[in-house]
Amino acid sequence: MNKNKNLAIKLRKQGKSYNEIVKTLGTPKSTLSLWLRNIEMSSKIRKKFWDDVKERQAKSIADFNRKQAEKARERAKEIQKNAAKNIRNLSKKDLLLVGTALYWGEGSKKTRWVLAFSNSDPLMIKVIMRFFKEVCNIPEEKMRAIVQIHPNVTSEEAVNYWSEVSGIPKLQFQKTYTRLSPSSKQKRPPNALPFGTLRVSVCDYKITNTVKGWIQGISEKI
Repeated sequence: MNKNKNLAIKLRKQGKSYNEIVKTLGTPKSTLSLWLRNIEMSSKIRKKFWDDVKERQAKSIADFNRKQAEKARERAKEIQKNAAKNIRNLSKKDLLLVGTALYWGEGSKKTRWVLAFSNSDPLMIKVIMRFFKEVCNIPEEKMRAIVQIHPNVTSEEAVNYWSEVSGIPKLQFQKTYTRLSPSSKQKRPPNALPFGTLRVSVCDYKITNTVKGWIQGISEKI
């Protein structure tokens, strides 16, 4: 029995796989199959061997899934990049339709006196602010803002952030309040809304009902 065979048997009894023994000795797997076909591992070593096999398989599957997910993300970015090229500068009419549809979905429609829009997405806030200013011709000084925050951020941080996003002066922000629903406590990560939710409101009977009329007009043309 040559030295490599003795070492191969020893390594096998220690729970090493054929691939691991090949790497160590450089012996072809076909030769190992002949040398080791009758070699038994102890129950303890056998258990560890199969646990290691399962762990390697799980890691291999996780690595595969990670690579596939990365490919999917890159593909999604490419699709979005190409689709974004289809959108040109928004005309005032475009902004009227986009802003009205956005308000239809996310704005308050309960009162005839107040326009109120709430959201945690800064991009939506920027769009609705352009709609208010450029389409509705609402003076900045008529706008009021209030922030609902979570314990992960201070009132000052939230107001500074949303003032910069919306362009509304900090003096026109009402007192910030903290409220976390039981469902949010259970389901939402603490950093999901890093600066809380902004509510922009304007008290103006005419423009409130004008926006509602635009919503009605869109609904009648669908």
